[in-house]
Amino acid sequence: MPEPSASATDLSGLVARVVAGEESAARELVERLWPQVIRIVRRHLPRRSSEEDLSQEVFMKVFARLDQWRADQPLEHWVSRVAVNTCLDAMR
Repeated sequence: MPEPSASATDLSGLVARVVAGEESAARELVERLWPQVIRIVRRHLPRRSSEEDLSQEVFMKVFARLDQWRADQPLEHWVSRVAVNTCLDAMR
């Protein structure tokens, strides 16, 4: 099995700090993942939704379900799935 990249290791540590309740780590996680989330939201944006509102909803779900992320998969992939599913839910 390949070793995780430095970025993946950094994100794992950041997630651990968020789970431990460190507010500055939560802000840092949002800053690191924001470009990815906003790209996904813009591609899947329902016409009546604001991209900022939908992006905030994505991050609320990410933080609420952070304990469901498995460290053996890239955090970015998991967040992407949450973002796409949130957009699909908004279109229904």
